[in-house]
Amino acid sequence: MTTEYSPQEWDALVARFAPVSGAFLQSFAWGEFQKSQGREVRRLAESNGDRFMIAQAMKLKAPLGISYWLVPKGPIGDAASEFVRKALIAELGAGSDYIRTESIARLPKSIAAKETHPKTTRILDLTKGYEAVFGEFNARVRYNTRLGTKKGVVCEFVGLDRFDEFVDLMKQTAERDAFSIHEIAYYKSMIESLGAEPSCHAKLAIASKDGIPLAATLTIDSFGTRTYLHGASGNQMRELKATHVLQDFVIHDAIDAGMIRYDFWGIAPEGSSANHPWAGITEFKKAFGGSIYATAGTFDIPVNIPKYWMYRVARFTRSLIGK
Repeated sequence: MTTEYSPQEWDALVARFAPVSGAFLQSFAWGEFQKSQGREVRRLAESNGDRFMIAQAMKLKAPLGISYWLVPKGPIGDAASEFVRKALIAELGAGSDYIRTESIARLPKSIAAKETHPKTTRILDLTKGYEAVFGEFNARVRYNTRLGTKKGVVCEFVGLDRFDEFVDLMKQTAERDAFSIHEIAYYKSMIESLGAEPSCHAKLAIASKDGIPLAATLTIDSFGTRTYLHGASGNQMRELKATHVLQDFVIHDAIDAGMIRYDFWGIAPEGSSANHPWAGITEFKKAFGGSIYATAGTFDIPVNIPKYWMYRVARFTRSLIGK
């Protein structure tokens, strides 16, 4: 049922069933951050005997007057899948056209949809300790990390006073690698909202040499996992491989902070071709070792069935025209 929870109460529920990847999206603090972006947020906890369904949902808009609820990396819990589906419809169905889920397993009578968050990622087991984790980096990464450090690449966690450096690096990366980024205000608001939250802690780190910013990461610490959410690199001194030095820095710090895993947050699915849009970043992340972790993906539960399918057909037709 929809009810009010304190941050501690809600996070205790989430911690009980926290998924390997993306648990921060179900944290109380992440929900509050989404509210700060103007989104309606609901937190649901339903029980069926001694089994539970936990879901934090954000209401979103789509073209053609569509409204839907997104349950990012959820729902979570141990309740039977049919019970979960019915509970979501009962609590979120009114006034929405569909419910989008990203639970570990596909819910019954759901429709496959384009990924909202990555279903496949690479995970490092940090409980092994730093020496073992570093030893699983490939030889090239280990060499580049040592060389970059020797040549003066310095890494540090920074505050909003250096946010402009992060923005500049993001813009350089987007232009060089031809990918889109969020509105700049979104990143700033995330750091402002989550920079001091212990249960969902955003951390900005920058690698530089002689005062010149070379690479940056924006990570989230939540439920024992540090997630590499955003990364960027500049066009200067690329031979120093500052991205490798910086990854080593944030991973080492995560181990020192007692994190149990490091989530690279998104790679191309296994078996993807070399032409996959994430092929390059997948090779970069693979070089740090770890193991592949995947969930079922992103799925829709239609509520207003005629309107939902009209929307899907319109989207498909538009994609054909675009080609």
